[in-house]
Amino acid sequence: MSAVAQGLRLRARVELGDYPVDAAWSPDGSALLVAGGEGTLLLVPVDTSASVRRIGQHAGGVLAVAWQKAGSVFVSSGQDGVVRLWDARTLETRAIHEAGEWSEHLAFSDNGRLLAVATGRALRLFDSAGALQAQFTPQSGAIAALAWRPKAQEIAASGNGGVRIHRLEPRLESRDYPWRGACLTASWNADGRVLAAGMQDGSVHLWYVASGTQSQMQGYGSKVSATDWSANGRYLVTAAGSSLIVWDFSGKGPEGTRPLELRSHSDRISALACRPSGAWFVSAARDRRLLLWRLGADAAPQDAHLLPDECTVLRYARGGGRLAVGDARGGLSIFDC
Repeated sequence: MSAVAQGLRLRARVELGDYPVDAAWSPDGSALLVAGGEGTLLLVPVDTSASVRRIGQHAGGVLAVAWQKAGSVFVSSGQDGVVRLWDARTLETRAIHEAGEWSEHLAFSDNGRLLAVATGRALRLFDSAGALQAQFTPQSGAIAALAWRPKAQEIAASGNGGVRIHRLEPRLESRDYPWRGACLTASWNADGRVLAAGMQDGSVHLWYVASGTQSQMQGYGSKVSATDWSANGRYLVTAAGSSLIVWDFSGKGPEGTRPLELRSHSDRISALACRPSGAWFVSAARDRRLLLWRLGADAAPQDAHLLPDECTVLRYARGGGRLAVGDARGGLSIFDC
């Protein structure tokens, strides 16, 4: 069945008993790791009728989770200042980092060998066994987002004052890409040539890393809170206020062109995500609407669902066949795509 006919089909609704703030799919899409804002770490099975498992706790609240893309470990961090490494099979766990500051961003490399942990202004790299491999000089401001460069052992850390990219091979080196203002996001296109950052000042900044050039897309009415690329890297989808702005990078690129503006939400957009395959993306807003869009089609959503409350988490499974949507009421909705 085609995605047009299929839309988003609700598979299950799970009441978590905690406010979901982050989530990560297992590599095979059979389970979801959920970070609870009140401190509970939950494992939600999708393919079976088994109940939700409360597997751990971070005092004060869980902040972030990440699951190794092709392996059997995952990590969690919380307001207790602890980063924990978990064995997904046995659920045995141990602390690999403890600090007075919160570690708010976690990201495994595509090959799963390295884990990036952002703690305030500092970035650290651990191997998959939890051993510290590198600790970098603190950045000028708190790290707001992490993004591993596709097909390369490089990671971008964005924040106030620009982006810093760390190259790990053939030797360890770091390079700053300064820009005035605060970067809120970091997103690489599919081939790793372009790094996009949504800005607090209502713009999108682009670094063409291979050529060393950069450009800026201005004119947004408010801060650009979310950015993501289509699976083929042709489109950059951005969110500011209640508007979705889509830039087309085909041909000579978007500079000097008018973007597509999508205005079907009536309140501030809280999340967006591009499907890992195909030309689809989803958006969710404070109006409680979950919308499915097809890039390159008309400016109307292809499907719509009303959520129980505002979306707090929006995550596609690795293959794009499932979508997890967490909401402020403490629930999780699983859709087949």
